[in-house]
This record gives sequence, structure tokens and C-alpha cells, in this order.
Amino acid sequence: MKLQSLFLSAALVLGLNTHVQAAEPVSVDSLLNLVKQGQARDDKEFKQRLARFNQSKAEQEKMVADAQNERTRLEQLSAQKEKEFQQNETAVAEAQERLNNRLGSLKELFGVLQQVAGDTKAVFEGSVISSELPGREQFLTDLIKTAGSSSKLPSIEELERLWFEMQREMTYSGRVSTYNAQVVLPSGNTTEEQVIRVGGFNVVSADKYLNWDLEAGRLVELDKQPGSRYTDPAAELASVTGAELTGFWIDPSRGQLLKIMGQSPELGDRVDQGGVVGYIIIVLGAIGIALALWRMVVLYSEAGKIRAQMDNDTPNENNALGRVMAVFNANKNADTETLELHLGEAIAAEIPRLTRAIGWIKIISVVAPLLGLLGTVTGMIDVFETMSLFGTGDPKLMAGGISQALVTTVLGLVAAIPCVFLHTLTNNRSRELMMILEERATGILARQSEQQTKPQATAA
Repeated sequence: MKLQSLFLSAALVLGLNTHVQAAEPVSVDSLLNLVKQGQARDDKEFKQRLARFNQSKAEQEKMVADAQNERTRLEQLSAQKEKEFQQNETAVAEAQERLNNRLGSLKELFGVLQQVAGDTKAVFEGSVISSELPGREQFLTDLIKTAGSSSKLPSIEELERLWFEMQREMTYSGRVSTYNAQVVLPSGNTTEEQVIRVGGFNVVSADKYLNWDLEAGRLVELDKQPGSRYTDPAAELASVTGAELTGFWIDPSRGQLLKIMGQSPELGDRVDQGGVVGYIIIVLGAIGIALALWRMVVLYSEAGKIRAQMDNDTPNENNALGRVMAVFNANKNADTETLELHLGEAIAAEIPRLTRAIGWIKIISVVAPLLGLLGTVTGMIDVFETMSLFGTGDPKLMAGGISQALVTTVLGLVAAIPCVFLHTLTNNRSRELMMILEERATGILARQSEQQTKPQATAA
């Protein structure tokens, strides 16, 4: 190996010299000198590497010795700490036993205190009074931790503050307070508004009911407010001053009933649920009622004119009885049978005027519930199709579909009932007037027959 390295060194030196002086010839002696120089240089580098290795070996041995010494020290320290830990553990157990002996019944007291503080915290978190008195829950949280701790006892000041907070909750629940609070609008924006709190039940802002959000810890305006029957007193509450009294609707469930009322559809929503059939029923009902009212006005006006004509022998053709009497005056000289035919013709001509549009009212009163039944049947078909697609796992889906299907039936009955009632009134009124005409015509014929009979009896 050493001989190979000599040859390599000679080759390298030769190569370098050949590169530098390619044109000069190299003798055997010069080549020997070059090999000798390369051998000396390699020996020098080898000695330097060997010296560095010996030096680093000594340093590594020193590092190993230091690490072993450090391990020994740490093992001794660990044994000392374990001994101290056992001693401390024994001391803690003895101290805990002495503490339990000294606490005695106070330990049960602190358990009750922890339970009462937890219940009070739950009440405060769900109370709308927290919107006026924020931050009360943190004190109760710290008190619960202190009461449950084995190394710290609640102070007299903390116990007195718990009593104060409970008393303040009861006092504020009997007040109507006005203050500024953060309100979350249905759009998601938060704004500061003046609100009015009514005890521990409800909070309103202007005519809007607010709900206390337990998770967010803020007042949230209801997405859908109840009807004006409930919001108008809320608006009047802001203008009440001093000892004035005003009515106000209180939700004893603290917002749950208001949410349910907001979810329940109003009259407009119910009508929309009826769909096209529902709107057709409403239009027909409105037409039937309008026709009935129009006919009632016409018939009562006609009845007044007929009563006036009954007290007057001079016929007035602005009423049915006057026109019948005019026919009699025009045919006084006719025999009884002919006069009867003329009077019957005159009464027959008055009947269409007295019974006009009454038949349409009856038709509407019959068709409206039929349309309602049609809408219900089509709605139930949709419900069963939904059940076939989504199953019967969601009762709300089925109940909502059935509710929508029954809306048309309700609308049909709502339209039919007043139409039936008004049709009966108008029909009876028109019949009364026709009976008056027939009665008067019969009387006229009787008097005419008597007048024609008397001359014949006298002549005989």
C-alpha cells in the first residue's frame, strides 16, 4: 500500500510538472526526487492527522467522564427528591387529616355552599337580569372552585357576597328597569339600545320583544315578533312615567312562548298555505257576500217603498206593488179571469227583479266547501308523496303537510257559512215581498169579482 501511494504521488507530481512544463524532458533522477518529496509530504500529513485524532480522543474521553459524573450527581439528587417527596406526602396526609378533624361539620357546610353556588350560577346564566348586571357568574365560578378546594377555604366576605347576589336577584326580579344594553339584531349586527326589563320575565326595546341568549350572553331581537295585540302594550310601556299603570303581556316561560308564537303562522301565512285553491275560495266568498249585501240593501229599500204604496191608493211605478196596481188600473173593465191573467203576468215580471243574484249566492255556498275539499285532497296527495320519498321519521313534516292540506277546507267553510246565512235572509225577504204582491193581487181580484157580481144579482 505504501509503495502504491508512492507511485501515485510520483504520478501526481509528474502529471503536475508535465502540465506545467510539457515541453521539458524528465530524467530518472528527477523522477526519484519527486517521489521522495511526495513521500515526505504524505508522512507529514499522516502525522498531523494522527495528532488531531489523539487530541479529539482525549477530549471525548473527558466528555464521557463528565457525563458519567453528571449522571451520578443526578441519581443522587433524584434519590434525595424521592425521599423528600415521600416525607412531604406523609406530611400532607397528616395535615389533611388534621384539617378534616378541625373542619368537622364545616366540610358539609362547604359542600352545601358549593351546591347552592352552582344552582345560583345556573339561575343567573338564564336570567334576563344578567343583561343589566353582567359578570356575576365569574364570582360564582371562583366561589365554587374555592368551596371544592382542599387547600383554600371561602372567606366571610365571599359568603356575604353570595347572600347579597341572591338577594339582589330577588329584588331586581320585582322591578321594571330601563337601561342601555347590547342587542343583536336579526341581521346579525350588534347595536346598543335602550331596553326595558319587566322583572325577570321579558325585555323589550321600543315595540320589539327581546330574548336572552344563554350561550352568547346577550339580548337578541326575535326574528318574528308576535301580533300587534302584544307589541302595542310593549310600545306604550316606554312612555309610562312615575306611578302610571299600563297593561303588558308577560311570558312566564321567559321567551319560550314568544318563540313558539313567532313560529306559528299568522292569518296571511295560513291563506298562503291554501295556494291557488284557497285564493279562489276567498274570491268566491267575497263575491257571494258582496252579492248578498247588495241584494239585502235592494230588498229592504223595495220593502220600504211597498209599505209606503200599501198606504196609498195611487199607484207609483217605482216599486213592484205600484206596478201591479198600475196593471189593475189599466184593466179595470176586464172580466175577472182576464184581470187575473194580467195580474199574474205582472207578478211574474216582478219575481226576477226580487230574486236576482240570490241563486248565485246559493251556488257559491255549495261550491266553496267543495273547492275546500278538493284542495284538501290534493294536499293530502302531496303529503303521501312526501312520505314515500322521505319516510315517516319526521312527524313535523307530516303534521305541516296535513295542516296545509286542511287550510283549504277551513277556507271553504269560512266562505260557505256566511253565504248560507245571507242566502237564507235574502231568499226569505224576497219571498215576503212576493207574498205581499200575491196577497194584494188576490184582494184586487176579490173586490173586482164582488163588483161584477152585484149588478148581476140586482138585475135578477
